[in-house]
Amino acid sequence: MKILDRYILGKFLASLSATIAAFSLIVLVVDFVERGWRMIERYDVGLDIMAWYYVNYMPFYIILAFPVAMLVSTLFSIGSLAKNRELDVMKASGLSLYRISAPILISGFVLSIAVMIFAEFVLTDCERRKNEIKTTHIEKKAPMSKVVRSDIKVPGEGGWIILAQRYNINTEKAEGVKIHHIVENRIIKTYFAERMINSDSGWILIRGAAQEFSDSLSGPGQYTQFDTLWTPFLTQTPEMLAELPVSPREIDFFELLRKIKQKLIIGEPVRKDWVELYLKITFPFANFILVLIGAPLAANPRRSGPSVGFGLSIIISFIFFVLIRIGQSLGNNGKLPPLLAASLGDIFFLAVGIVMLYKARK
Repeated sequence: MKILDRYILGKFLASLSATIAAFSLIVLVVDFVERGWRMIERYDVGLDIMAWYYVNYMPFYIILAFPVAMLVSTLFSIGSLAKNRELDVMKASGLSLYRISAPILISGFVLSIAVMIFAEFVLTDCERRKNEIKTTHIEKKAPMSKVVRSDIKVPGEGGWIILAQRYNINTEKAEGVKIHHIVENRIIKTYFAERMINSDSGWILIRGAAQEFSDSLSGPGQYTQFDTLWTPFLTQTPEMLAELPVSPREIDFFELLRKIKQKLIIGEPVRKDWVELYLKITFPFANFILVLIGAPLAANPRRSGPSVGFGLSIIISFIFFVLIRIGQSLGNNGKLPPLLAASLGDIFFLAVGIVMLYKARK
C-alpha cells in the first residue's frame, strides 16, 4: 500500500471509529431515556440488569449506525482533503478522483462484508440474550418452557408434516398428534394418534387411526385403526420438534432460509420472512453504496465543510432509512417482490452514486 493510500485510509478509519462510537452512544442514550428508564420504574429493575440488557443491544445499534458513519466518514475524510487543497494537488499530480477514492471504496466494500458476518455471528446471539433478559429479568414473565412445547408444526421430507398439541423435549413424547402426507398441495393421507414416542428405530404412533383420501372419481378413501404404528417415513428428528420459535433477527441467514422452506410446506405466510432474509444481505451493502455517494459529494470544496458534511449525511441517511422502511412495508404487504422491497434503498442510492461519481470532476 502506498503512502498516499495509507494517509487517506487512516483519515477515513479514524473518522469512522469516532463516528460509530458517537452515533451508537447517542442512540443508546436516547433509547434509555425514552424506554429504558420507563422499564426501570415500571418493573422495578436494577441498573445491573439494564446494563446487561443494553450491552446485548449494542451490536444492533452499531449495525444501525454503520451506514450513517460510513457516509459521514467519507464526507469528512475526502472533504478535509478538498478543503485543504490536498485534493487539488493530488489531481495535479495525475491522480483521478477514482484513484484517490479507491482506498475508501475498497475498505467500504470489505467493511460491508464484515458487517454482514458480524450480524450473522454476533448480532443473532446478542438478540436472543437481549430478548431473554427483557422477558424473564425485566418484565418478570415466566420463561418459555424449555421442556414442553405447544402447537407443533414440523414439515419433513416427502411431504410429511407432523402436527401435535404438546411435545415433551425430555421424554421425546408428543400428544394429540396429526400427521399429514401432502402431494401436489393435496392431503392424500392423515394419521391421528393419542401419542407419539421416539425410539431407536424412529417415531411410533400409539392408539390412533389412518385416513386415506382419494378423489371423487376413485371412490371413498380407506379408514383403519391401530394400537401402535411404526412410521419410518417420518424424517423429523426430536431436535426439530424441540425448536423454540424465534424472530428472524435472532437467527442467521441459512437458519432463516430453512424455516421459510418449512413454512412453505405447511402453507404459512412467508412474505415478511423473505424480506427479512434479503435485508440480511442488502442492508450491510448499503455501507459501500453510501461511500459511493459520499466520495463525489465531498470532492466539491463548497460541500466539504464539517457542518455541511454532517448536514448532508443526516439528510441522505434519513432518506435511505425511509426508503428501507417503505420497501419493507411494501414487501410485507405483498405490493413488491421481497428482493426488490429489501433492495429499494440500495437500488436508488446505487444509481445516484454511480451517476454522481461519473459526473464528478475527475
